[in-house]
Amino acid sequence: MIAPSPFERLANCLNGDFGGNPDWFELISVATDEFVATALYRSLIASDAAAWAEPEAREYLAELERANKIRNHQLWELTRAAVAGINAAGITPALIKGASEMLLLAKPSELSRLLIDIDLLVSPADIPAVQAALGLDGFEPVENSQYEHSPGSYWRPGAVATLDLHDSLPPRIAELLTEKDIETRMILQERDGIRFLIPDDSLRFLINIAHDMLHHTTLASGSTSLRYLLSLVEQIENSQSGIDWEWLHSKRQYWRFRLAFDLQIAMLEHLFALKVPVAEPPSWFVQFLHWRRQLKFRKPRLGQIEWMIVRHGLKTSQFIATRVKLRNASQSLGTD
Repeated sequence: MIAPSPFERLANCLNGDFGGNPDWFELISVATDEFVATALYRSLIASDAAAWAEPEAREYLAELERANKIRNHQLWELTRAAVAGINAAGITPALIKGASEMLLLAKPSELSRLLIDIDLLVSPADIPAVQAALGLDGFEPVENSQYEHSPGSYWRPGAVATLDLHDSLPPRIAELLTEKDIETRMILQERDGIRFLIPDDSLRFLINIAHDMLHHTTLASGSTSLRYLLSLVEQIENSQSGIDWEWLHSKRQYWRFRLAFDLQIAMLEHLFALKVPVAEPPSWFVQFLHWRRQLKFRKPRLGQIEWMIVRHGLKTSQFIATRVKLRNASQSLGTD
């Protein structure tokens, strides 16, 4: 039997199983790297282990929990102020990713997930008006923060995070969605005097998987992110969640998402013993990729070497493909 890795031992603790005498330094170090230290604290407090846990470790985790609640409250106030200014310009933005999870809670400060920024999505036509509204509220663009689907991030002095402005979803997510999906699965919400859209349960589930596995290239690298998995766990275990599994399964027609979806479901079962409705049993290729992911968190150094080789191969193939295209184009121009 293979001994569990530090990553798997952390997952066991997040499931409430702290074992006999965990290595608290290792446990907290891995939880911090995975952005789930506050989730670890909540699991500890809810378990019998809270009575015998190392006092210094318990106090440290409690302080992280306290600090995260304060920061989340400040994030909510930042979001509310920004959205109020955008609403004043006649625009209703969509809040996506971690921000949408925060705003679904009765108390946004109670979100266990550590948020890096606030993601706002508006139509391309509304970008100038949104930028003007943010400017009036003291936000300035962050230098060199523009990329393919974003005109940039915005920050103002004293803010605890940036606002990441999007004019579309990342391509690997957008290609999965139809206009009808966006129209029917973005839900209008109002609270504390502001109006915004958030994805419904099914769309949040899809975005979570696609953002981690496809946009962040976790599918290619074979790594595993606990913070994204925990968000899926919370949705699945929430009795009020209205996940449309049939709709999600229909998106498996896109081969990248099919692999991403099936791999995350396999990892949810492996780490959290969750049974999720599946369209079909995992293919041999999914089983191989799942084994690869386990190998990477059990043998991190070996995983790093493997990824270096894979990245080199990908860059080489892209270079060759580009050279072939240029040569073909040159030949085509020569014959015209």
